[in-house]
Amino acid sequence: MKTLKNLLFLFLFVLLTALSQVGGLILLLWWLLYQFFKKRFKNAWVRGGVNVGGFAVFYLFCMFAIVPPLARLQDRVALPMSKSGTLVPVSYWTAIFGRNYIKSKGRAKLETIAEVFVKKHPGIQVKYMDCNYPFSVDIPGKQNTWILEGLLPHITHDGTKADIALIYNDANGKPMNDTPTFFGYGSSVDPKPDETCTPCICDSKNWQYSFMYRNIPRTDYPLNKELSAELIKIFDRNLLEKIFLEKHLQQRFNLHGKFAQAGCHSVRHDDHFHVTLCQ
Repeated sequence: MKTLKNLLFLFLFVLLTALSQVGGLILLLWWLLYQFFKKRFKNAWVRGGVNVGGFAVFYLFCMFAIVPPLARLQDRVALPMSKSGTLVPVSYWTAIFGRNYIKSKGRAKLETIAEVFVKKHPGIQVKYMDCNYPFSVDIPGKQNTWILEGLLPHITHDGTKADIALIYNDANGKPMNDTPTFFGYGSSVDPKPDETCTPCICDSKNWQYSFMYRNIPRTDYPLNKELSAELIKIFDRNLLEKIFLEKHLQQRFNLHGKFAQAGCHSVRHDDHFHVTLCQ
């Protein structure tokens, strides 16, 4: 039984570290705190409930009260968590796991772009997905080391990047703020017969390329071509770096200039587009 508990603790430590960078450390700190008062609870069920519930409260306290001011020391700030503004997360879990951090200049740029778009299309929000971890730990000679800097599993998300969701229509053909999957990834739009089929090439080269598209439950919401294209073009006009988007959507949206494909080593970029917001 003790071995099973140790394995569970190790699993949770690794999982929370991968998801949030600091979640494993918070779990370890909670375990140390819990040792001081766990013997006060004689009933095993009560003890277990206090352990689980206490950790949840402690985790949220650390993520929303302790982490933000510390991250600000490295000029990283969290994007808005509320779903009532112009710039919103696709999923609250992105913020809960601290995957919504970015440099302050990047946040300002993203909020400006969102305001421009929403002013033209009231009621439609700009939705972000994964951005970056709260902290950066530099290793001389190495760049974007997973967990220490690069957001797992993206690698290149280093404090300046963000994934932005495409825009879809509801069952009545009206543009909406939902995505086909609960967190945006896996909401891929397949190539048409007359478009470049990058998935046809990459599926056999990288098992994770279409993994989320194949395995995450999704609702069949159709892509809103016009608004998605307009949103991407607004980003393009306001940014200096390349925007990563699958080739078939570049063709469908008639995009030219600073656009590129992420390649087969990455995951599909036809459920979102990847932007660099600052240096």
